[in-house]
Order: sequence, then structure tokens, then C-alpha cells
Amino acid sequence: MYLGRLAELAPTRVLFDAPKHPYTQLLLAALPRLDRRGREKPPAPGEIPSPLDPPPGCGFHPRCPHGQARCQSERPALVPLPDGSQVACHAVQERRIPMRWHPS
Repeated sequence: MYLGRLAELAPTRVLFDAPKHPYTQLLLAALPRLDRRGREKPPAPGEIPSPLDPPPGCGFHPRCPHGQARCQSERPALVPLPDGSQVACHAVQERRIPMRWHPS
């Protein structure tokens, strides 16, 4: 969820092995990992929008590296994908983000 809206739903293994929404990817990249101990993580870009006055369109577009004009004006629908996940992201639906699919 981001600003109270679902961004991605997926079976646990699919979500952790092949996250698709940019926000899910950002969250998982922020998790501490033993193999990265002592290394700084770069902060997420942009300002966090106010949940009391969310931006139009996709709420994540101000921080998304894949955001385009459509993202600023049109809220994406949660769309089912072949691996059982559901993602609300124009960039995923338009295949502007390279997909990693969870092996079946």
C-alpha cells in the first residue's frame, strides 16, 4: 500500500522474488541484508506526498523513476498478471519496467 491505495498484491514468494511495482522494489531494497552490512543505502528520491492531500493520478508518481504524464493524471487500476500478482502501475502495464517473473 502507498498513501492508502494498493500498489501490489502477490503470493509471498512471488512478491519477494520478483517485485514489480516501483514502490515494492523500493521497500524491499531498503531491507537490511547481511551481505550489504556497513554500506549506505541511497535515500528514495523525491518528497513523500501528504496523505491528507495526495497527488492526482498515481500517488507514487512524485517519487517514481518511471513516472510519466499519464501517471500524474490517471490513477492506475490493480491489474492481474500471469504469475498471480496484481499491480497498479502504468509503467508495469505498458512494459516500461523490465519484468522479472517468478519461476513456476
